[in-house]
Amino acid sequence: MESSQFTNQQLADGGFERLECQGATSETYCVKLYGKLHFVKRLKAEHVNDVRYQEAFQKEFETGYRLEHQGLPRYISKTDDGILMEYVDGETLTERMTRNPSYFSKKNTKKFILQLLDVVSYLHAHQVLHLDLKPDNILLTRIDSDVKLIDLGCCYTDTFIDTQGHTKGYAAPEQLHGGVTDERTDIYAIGKILEQIPGLQIYNKVIARCTADNPAERYQTVGQLQKDLSSPKRPYLILLLPIILMVIVAVVFYPSSRPVQPAEAPKVVDTIVRVIREQPAEAPVRQESERPVSRTPQKSEPASMEPEMDEQMDEAYQATIATFCDSVFPPQTPSSGKAWADATTSFHNQTLQIANRLIKKYPNIPESAIRQDCENHFQSLVSSVFNQMRANAQP
Repeated sequence: MESSQFTNQQLADGGFERLECQGATSETYCVKLYGKLHFVKRLKAEHVNDVRYQEAFQKEFETGYRLEHQGLPRYISKTDDGILMEYVDGETLTERMTRNPSYFSKKNTKKFILQLLDVVSYLHAHQVLHLDLKPDNILLTRIDSDVKLIDLGCCYTDTFIDTQGHTKGYAAPEQLHGGVTDERTDIYAIGKILEQIPGLQIYNKVIARCTADNPAERYQTVGQLQKDLSSPKRPYLILLLPIILMVIVAVVFYPSSRPVQPAEAPKVVDTIVRVIREQPAEAPVRQESERPVSRTPQKSEPASMEPEMDEQMDEAYQATIATFCDSVFPPQTPSSGKAWADATTSFHNQTLQIANRLIKKYPNIPESAIRQDCENHFQSLVSSVFNQMRANAQP
């Protein structure tokens, strides 16, 4: 790619101001061009003639130049030995945590996390893995403390497959041991970043899942992580299930001062099923860039999407809750009740993954419509198995 209209001489004439924060392989400056501040990143003298670092700079510029997101600084031009970018007036997350730890109230922390996830999700949607997420590569603007993610020098894309380096303490095990990197590698680093933020004990379970050594045990996509942090859980899966099990144990298994009549257990189950069915469907999370959609999916949608969804949902169903069709409800033991809860939760997690894959594959169908279709299918299958379990319990 050719260098753009800015030449080294023009940059030199603009007057450089060396910045306090310098990179490991690059020098950084602020320069004023046409009355506007810009950021200049140049290779250090000892790396100027090193092909590896030259290619890393080329990769960073070409990758960044095609991206457009409010959480990324704009890439403007590439000179012979450096990159000209939008200047961001702010401080790194490391600096903010050191200088102003009291900033991280519950409200500010939630805003920070959701903005970070939004920009990382955008990168993944455009086939880019950052692979060097860390506090030093996250800027918080001085006005409104918005997130700006910087430094794509270690990123992986479909066209630039070579990555250079990582940061110890934030790199996932697969980076350290030559394994395969994917979206879950960035999710690991996000978890390590969250560990550093003051007062985040309420996110301990989320952090533990992000930083699992085995990628299969982490969140599989940033979308799953966003949903877990920003959406209320489904009451019948998260809140009602423990209550249901306690009620069943209390009514069916434990004696009381009043003898329990045989007909009472089915009544309890009927009430539980009715409560589950009456739970309102959760409103799908809508990204800021998505326009409101007020329609139910109709037959006009691509015919290939529905069979594909049915096939994937059936595979997930067979792998999780299908075997419970031979079980009974109420469960015979607490362990069998827990097995049902675990299987149902696993089925729902797979449903979210299916929705995310279909959203990527069918961009012309509204995201909310696809999510709702998958959720409706999930609820229908769970209800069917649940009713079969209840029927199995009848004499």
